[in-house]
Amino acid sequence: MNKLLNFHLPIRIRLTLWYVLLLAVTFALLSIYLIYRVQNSLIATVDNSLKVNVDKTIAALDEEEDFRETGILTFDIVEKSKIRPSRFAMRVVSPQGDVWDDYGEIQNLSDWGTLQTGYATRIGNVDEDDEWRILTQPVTDSNNEIIAWVQAAQSMASINESMQDLQEQVVWAIPLILIFAGLGGYFLADRALGPIKQITNTAQEITAQGLSQRLAYQGPADEIGQLAATFDQMLTRLQVSFERERQFTSDAAHELRTPLTVLKGQIEVTLNRSRTPAEYDGKLQELLVQVDRLIRLSNALLFLSRSDQHQLSWNPTQVNLRELLDALIEQIQPLAQDKGLSINTSIPDKLSVYGDSDHLISLFMNLLDNALKYTPAGGQIKVEADNGTRDVQVRIYNTGAGISSQHLQYLFNRFYRVEADRSSQIGGSGLGLAIAQEIVRLHHGEILVENKSGQGVTFSVRLPLNTHVA
Repeated sequence: MNKLLNFHLPIRIRLTLWYVLLLAVTFALLSIYLIYRVQNSLIATVDNSLKVNVDKTIAALDEEEDFRETGILTFDIVEKSKIRPSRFAMRVVSPQGDVWDDYGEIQNLSDWGTLQTGYATRIGNVDEDDEWRILTQPVTDSNNEIIAWVQAAQSMASINESMQDLQEQVVWAIPLILIFAGLGGYFLADRALGPIKQITNTAQEITAQGLSQRLAYQGPADEIGQLAATFDQMLTRLQVSFERERQFTSDAAHELRTPLTVLKGQIEVTLNRSRTPAEYDGKLQELLVQVDRLIRLSNALLFLSRSDQHQLSWNPTQVNLRELLDALIEQIQPLAQDKGLSINTSIPDKLSVYGDSDHLISLFMNLLDNALKYTPAGGQIKVEADNGTRDVQVRIYNTGAGISSQHLQYLFNRFYRVEADRSSQIGGSGLGLAIAQEIVRLHHGEILVENKSGQGVTFSVRLPLNTHVA
């Protein structure tokens, strides 16, 4: 029983049934209207014929000479053959209801109704279907007094036969039309829904390892075509997302494995033999470096994961960018001096933006740390800023060999390194620029990189002055 209740017809059948039902209702209403109009038109034709006959008869009976002599009006002066149609009857009646004269098929009609001006329909003597249309009109004298009534009756048998024939044709025609329309509707629905069936089959075949399939719909750009195109676009986005996720997972595992392997190796070596306290202290310092590296990598991965899920914290305030940059430059100054680097700044006194100070610190620390790592000894780092009408621009330039143009489009990709071996030795994870880009996006800004081979690299950050939403 539950299976019957939960059973659903295929959509093409439902569309066809609704189409046939709508067509049936339309034809039924149209047929009723047409039958009503045809019947009224035929009755109006009979009424008009009766009116003409009665008017001609009354015009002939208006001669009062015969009436003054006999007190009775008859059809003797009327040329009956010119006014008598088939299945027709007529009579002249006194004001009291006495029949003075009649002719035609009087025997087929006994009930003529009351003597009142107008039309009436009565049942004949043959059977209940033998209807007659009757017109009653008075005959008046010169004083406008009624001296007689003329009644004419016309059988409606031919009209009823025509209407019955019309109804039978409608009753036979509508089912045939509906059957033909149903077959045509099912064919059209099946063709229209064909791409949807293709979409369903393709969707059932797709797995996380096989997202390269596409519908490649070649039909018209209608609703179905738009659905197929949207489905292909969705598959493309899913494929890119899955590939990015797989790459991210693989790179993250690789990055985590390196410091963990180092930690394990150093611990094993340390445990192999007894050491002096100084040696233990040295090994612990080396282990601490690897632990710090793991912490930084874990924090970076956590940041990017929260960014992908739109769960980054957002606590915007008015940030004094001049003070923030000065503090960061002061923090890296000892490291720059150890490497023989000079840091030059050109930052306006009044430089502020509306943003999250923690994220802005992370943004510029990543860029400064990147410049510090890849500037050769004796090189130079420049930090410049401009205060525009709508935004603030900060440029961080460092001298060095620069970056080949083939690497620029991938520079902000996660775990991407221009020189993998060299970056690994330096200690970079390939996540700093990806994090910087996410922070800039969070502030509705823009980050660009300009490169001149052999002359260094410039990172430009544009931040809007009024960023009130994340």
